[in-house]
Amino acid sequence: MATLLLSILIFFLGASVGSFLSVVVYRIEKKKSGIIFGHSFCPSCKKRLRSRDLVPIVSYLMLRGKCGQCGTKISPIYLFIEIVTGLMFLSLYFRYPFLESASLESATLSTPLLISFTFFAIYTSFFVAIFFYDLKTKKIPDVFLFPLILFTAVGTLTLGTPSFVSVLLALAIAAVFFGGQIVVSKGKWLGEGDFYLALALAIIFGWELFVTNIVISYFLGAIMGIALLATKKATKKTAIPFGPFLVLGAIITIFFGQDLMNLYLSNLTI
Repeated sequence: MATLLLSILIFFLGASVGSFLSVVVYRIEKKKSGIIFGHSFCPSCKKRLRSRDLVPIVSYLMLRGKCGQCGTKISPIYLFIEIVTGLMFLSLYFRYPFLESASLESATLSTPLLISFTFFAIYTSFFVAIFFYDLKTKKIPDVFLFPLILFTAVGTLTLGTPSFVSVLLALAIAAVFFGGQIVVSKGKWLGEGDFYLALALAIIFGWELFVTNIVISYFLGAIMGIALLATKKATKKTAIPFGPFLVLGAIITIFFGQDLMNLYLSNLTI
C-alpha cells in the first residue's frame, strides 16, 4: 500500500513538472516573458488560470480539454507532456527505489538512490522539453542546452560515475562524430543544438553507453526516415530534426543501455 501511494505521488510529481515544461516550451517558442515565474494564462483569452485549472492531468480531463474561462479547446499536447513526464518519473523511481517499505511509518530512505533519482529526473525533464521543442521548431534553444550540460557535469561528479577518462573519451567521440558531420555538411545534416546535446549525453553516459546511445538514436532515425519516405510524408530533401531521436536513444539507454551493450558483447564473443 505504501509503495502504491508513493508511486502515485511520484507520478503526479512528474506530471506537475511536465505541466511546467509545457508552459516553458510554449513561452520560449513564442518569446514570452516570465518563463520561470510568470503566471499561467490561457493562450486564447489571455486570462490568468485559476488554481483548479492547474491540477496536472485532472484539470484537463475535468474541463474536457477546454479553457475553464473562455471554452477554447486546449491542445492535447499539454496533457501528453504531463503524462509522459509522470511516467518517466515513475519509471526512474522503479529504477532507483530510494524509499521502500511496507508502511510509510517504517520507510527507510536510501540517500544514494535518492541522489541518482534526482539527477536523472532533472536530465529527463530537459529531455522532454528538448524533444517537444525540437520536434515542433527543429531547433534546440541554448536555454535548455547549457543548463543541461551544467547539471550533467555536476551530476557525474556527484555520482562518481562514469569515470573521468570515460567521459573524456565520450566527449572526444562527440566532437569527432557530431562535430565532423556539422563541418562536412556545413550544418545540413546536424545542427549546433544536436552537438551540444551530444556533449551532455557524453557526460551522462561515458564512452561505452554514449556509443550505445548513438547507435540506438540512428537506428530509430533510420526507421522513421524509411517510414516517412514509404508513406510519402517526406522526401529525401525533407529536414527531420535529430534531437528527438537522440533523446529517445538516451531514455532507452538509461533503462536498457547496459543490458543491450552486454547482449551485444556476449554475441560478439560467440
